[in-house]
Amino acid sequence: MKRVITNIIQVIIFILIFMIIFIKINDILRVKVHTNDTIGSFYKERSDSIDVIFVGSSHAFSSFSPMELWDDYGITSYNLSTGCQSLPCSYYLMKEAIRTQHPKVVVLETYASYYMTDYISTARVHQAIDCIPLNQTKFEILTDYLSDTMSVHERLEYVFPIALYHSRWKELKKNDIRPKKTYLRGYYTQLHINEQQEIDLSDEVVEVYEKNISYIEKMIHLCEKNDVELIMCQTPIAKNKDYKNICGRMKTIENYAVEQGISYINYDKLRDILKLDYKVDFADSKHLNIIGASKTTSYMGDYLKTHYELADHRNETDYDNWVKDCEFYKKYIHQKKEEMLSQRNQ
Repeated sequence: MKRVITNIIQVIIFILIFMIIFIKINDILRVKVHTNDTIGSFYKERSDSIDVIFVGSSHAFSSFSPMELWDDYGITSYNLSTGCQSLPCSYYLMKEAIRTQHPKVVVLETYASYYMTDYISTARVHQAIDCIPLNQTKFEILTDYLSDTMSVHERLEYVFPIALYHSRWKELKKNDIRPKKTYLRGYYTQLHINEQQEIDLSDEVVEVYEKNISYIEKMIHLCEKNDVELIMCQTPIAKNKDYKNICGRMKTIENYAVEQGISYINYDKLRDILKLDYKVDFADSKHLNIIGASKTTSYMGDYLKTHYELADHRNETDYDNWVKDCEFYKKYIHQKKEEMLSQRNQ
């Protein structure tokens, strides 16, 4: 009997060691979102330490800097945005953020209302949800969100991403093993200046993809159920070949948000208040650079402090790591801004 028990224990230990190694290899091989490993690094934050969460596409991760909110207001935040993040993906990331951090406020950037499909590509979906553990949220993603558009085999790749990335060992870099700049907390630094033209403001609406509305309804319900304040916003864009459709679809979402009593910040209408400079503040026609992002972040900080009771954590010892991270951040941003303006003036 003793021998049987010993064998069972040995098998259990072997399985545990195998699982740990498997999870670690899977984590190394998966594709990281930027040098800060946006989603993976989020799960390393101390539980219930983040008061504000941002979700959305690249327009959000280019526009809101958590470290500037910390430096100016003592607000702890995390930017959970990813490239081409669809509204369904935003919903599930929002759900995970509420489960792990119980934030007081969630900010949804609405550019993804422009998408007329469930997702832009499977690669973008993987970036958004690969790091979500095998829990109820992941199960809902596979059975509710992806079941109509993917085969069982394709969905299994979201359960075991190693099946998709097993050959990536040939292209692994240091960042795959130890991501850099995690102090950015999801913010992506756009380091280019490209002169742009202002858009023509309009209240014209354009029809949106039906599923986008249904997932916004889910977000509203999720936040109400968990006593979380929801803010929707659209970050500034410049003139491009399809800006009228983009703005028209976001206007449809803005009208819907107002009808539901949800706060909506239209940054395009605030360009004079922001003192937005279309010659300097954009990386391209759809994304702000770090100079422009300082303006949208500052406005968001004022808005959050004015409308919500958010603690200033700057003098709390539990947040000493934020103080250190902010020192790195300010040096990095100051250097990059000087380089960008210097190159522009040459």
